[in-house]
Amino acid sequence: MVRALSVAIKFAFIVLPVGGGVLLLLLTSFSAESGITNNAVYTILNERATLVSTLLVAVVAPLMACYLALWLAPGLLKRPRLQQLLSPVLSVPHVAFAVGLMLLFSPSGWLIRVVEGITGLLPFPPQGWPLPEKSVITVMVVLVLKELPFLLLMIAAQLKQVPASSWLTQAQSYGYSQRQAWWRVVAPELLKRLTLPMAAVIIYSLSVVDIPLLVGSNTEALLAQRVYEWAFQFSPEIQSKAVTGAWALMVIAVLLLFLNSLHAGLYRKWALTKALRKQWSNTTFSDKAAKTTWIAFGFLSLAIIAVLILQSVASSWFYPTLMPETLSLNRWQSEWHYLTEPSFNSIWLALTSALLGVIFAVVLLQHQREQKQKDSLSVWVLIALFVPQVPLVLSWQMLLGEHLTQGWNVLWVAWSHTVYTVPYAYLVLHGAYTQFDEQWLVKAQSLGYSARQAWWKVMLPMLRTPLATAFAIAFSVSIAQYLPTQWLGQGLTPTLTTEAVSVASGGDWRIGSLYALLQTVLPLIVFISVGLLNTGLKGKKTKAERYADYS
Repeated sequence: MVRALSVAIKFAFIVLPVGGGVLLLLLTSFSAESGITNNAVYTILNERATLVSTLLVAVVAPLMACYLALWLAPGLLKRPRLQQLLSPVLSVPHVAFAVGLMLLFSPSGWLIRVVEGITGLLPFPPQGWPLPEKSVITVMVVLVLKELPFLLLMIAAQLKQVPASSWLTQAQSYGYSQRQAWWRVVAPELLKRLTLPMAAVIIYSLSVVDIPLLVGSNTEALLAQRVYEWAFQFSPEIQSKAVTGAWALMVIAVLLLFLNSLHAGLYRKWALTKALRKQWSNTTFSDKAAKTTWIAFGFLSLAIIAVLILQSVASSWFYPTLMPETLSLNRWQSEWHYLTEPSFNSIWLALTSALLGVIFAVVLLQHQREQKQKDSLSVWVLIALFVPQVPLVLSWQMLLGEHLTQGWNVLWVAWSHTVYTVPYAYLVLHGAYTQFDEQWLVKAQSLGYSARQAWWKVMLPMLRTPLATAFAIAFSVSIAQYLPTQWLGQGLTPTLTTEAVSVASGGDWRIGSLYALLQTVLPLIVFISVGLLNTGLKGKKTKAERYADYS
């Protein structure tokens, strides 16, 4: 039964979307009308600024997020509760995060107003501000800050599987400081285990479209953004450029994934050289800086939510006033009619795809346990995360064709969301599910449970915390989906994400803040509910655990 379900899930949500999509894109490349041509290749290669910007975003942003996460991770060993600070940031979708960050850090943002209120030195928005509203640097900052909590969550899961504290103690006995021991002994192992999560982050950074549309440069657009824009133009020449650009993204993705596979080994060799011996010698300063960064990170997520709330109820808010002159719900009242349908679509799509994602991930993990392959992550389950989204979704649009205009678009949007919730739920659940102690099942069966009853009444209840966390992550992933919703929905399935990008990319941050706030609130409610559930269940034993205590 589990094997049959596993095969069906892999076919419907892995083989069909990824294998079928790539195959169709390959066939389209040889089409006489919209296939790859010499002119299209020349056009892509001539987009030097676009290619350089794309590589910068896809390489620098993930690396910065990775090493910032490793720098902050020792705090998770000393204070595991710090992981709770990640929930607010994880719950904020990329689009809402970008809108909130601009309202905070743009040249006329809230924090600049605070500086002006304290010092009086900035009566006008500063010229040459390092974080402009539209630039490649802004895209990188948004991606680094948004991917950082995801990588910290992955590191937190891995720290439960390696004896990091013991390794640090042994290394310190050889004369290394705690920080030196961390970077020499623990970090290489974590980097090895982060290879697949880092691959997902790299591919996302390479193929992201919504963030560049919001805060990216208009003159040096990223390649994924260019392909997205070309796909909406139906002349054969432009379609040829779109297909060629899609394959350019695929080639870059393969190259970056290859380099990522070498990353951990190269770092291990470098870490064993003398170059690192004198680094981070000021352990006290480094620890204090990391602690301060953790606190600042928590405040950042709260500040983003606060500024979104303020902007959504501000009638007028001119620079350099710190607070809006008047607060009013008029904007909410006038826009509520337009907010209803996107909100409803976002909720039901997220609930459906998140629930299916968790259920399917459990089936796949159970099949791995039965096949005695439980220790390793299945690359095939995660393959959708390793293919750039732009060419993949473009091929889905070509494959489904007329089915998108016959009332089936809603179901295809739900299917596309589930394609991405399954691997994320699998990634979050893998550690806890595969490391589950078999002795609990043995004890349950000794008490009269069948194997199936032991799974239902013992294993699943004991995994309630990781299951709830996986659901929250999958819910947030669905809420954040832009490209599948936009292309497969054909504009007939608007969500808060598609509407937020549409409004805010036009420069209307006031209306955009309404959609961004609702987009933030929905996952935040789920994360808070999961946190309260886990807190309420903490210390409570399941029925099977109580029985086992007496056995």
